[in-house]
Amino acid sequence: MTEITPLQEILVPVDFSECSIHALRFAQRVAAGSNSRLHLLYVDDDPILMDAATDQSFRDEHEDKMSMRFVNLMPVEDRERFRTVMAIQLGTAYQMIEDYAREKEIDMIVMGNVGRSALADAVLGSVTAHVIRHADCPVLSVQLPR
Repeated sequence: MTEITPLQEILVPVDFSECSIHALRFAQRVAAGSNSRLHLLYVDDDPILMDAATDQSFRDEHEDKMSMRFVNLMPVEDRERFRTVMAIQLGTAYQMIEDYAREKEIDMIVMGNVGRSALADAVLGSVTAHVIRHADCPVLSVQLPR
């Protein structure tokens, strides 16, 4: 029989959509019960930011703006309580989420099942569905309340 160990590291990919914020709130409830650390990850796939010719100061300015959005998601008390790690990466969302989870030895990923672009999900396939199929750890998909 395999021993179940407590969750220590929970990853919440955030695209600032209503559904991802709802997933963050759910992850906070899970983390509170298990004394887990929360990792918030925003992945930007903007081709301008990923272009090698783009000025680093432009990237830094964009990262500063995104960092402020993270800060506004959680009060400082909650960030401290959950020992929150906030990260911003450039690339393909599902790949960056899966890589981050492996690198940081994440125990569980909690993510919304509808992102900021329903059209992209319909055409390209859901980031959440891809992560569920390929992540090395359990993935909890959270939907908005009806």
